[in-house]
Amino acid sequence: MKLVASLLCLALSALADTGPAEEVRAHCNLAVLTQADRERAHQVYPLLRDAIQERKELADGYAYRFPATALKEVGDWVAIEAKCCQPLSYEISVGPLPGGVVWVRITGHEAKEFIDAEFARISEKVATRGNVK
Repeated sequence: MKLVASLLCLALSALADTGPAEEVRAHCNLAVLTQADRERAHQVYPLLRDAIQERKELADGYAYRFPATALKEVGDWVAIEAKCCQPLSYEISVGPLPGGVVWVRITGHEAKEFIDAEFARISEKVATRGNVK
């Protein structure tokens, strides 16, 4: 009886062990955005494209620098992007005000190429200026 119970436990644990969870690749799901999100995105993209000061390459993504005057637009942009571009991580840091800077770090597991392509429209100004760092 003990042998049968042990074999049953082993069989159940083998069925339950499906191996390591597969990483979800970075992707966009535009269906999660509301009409208000889409309208706000169309407003902030040109503003951020004009305001961006620098882009730095990170090991697993990119960091984007903006003037502190763009903080509200940066916050709106990140809130919208975080809804649809998954499973990326977003971090906003603000330097001492007034006159500080805003950094947005966007990172993800094996997502660097996706981040570069997805956010190219924001960073095209620094790329054409040769300030991509």
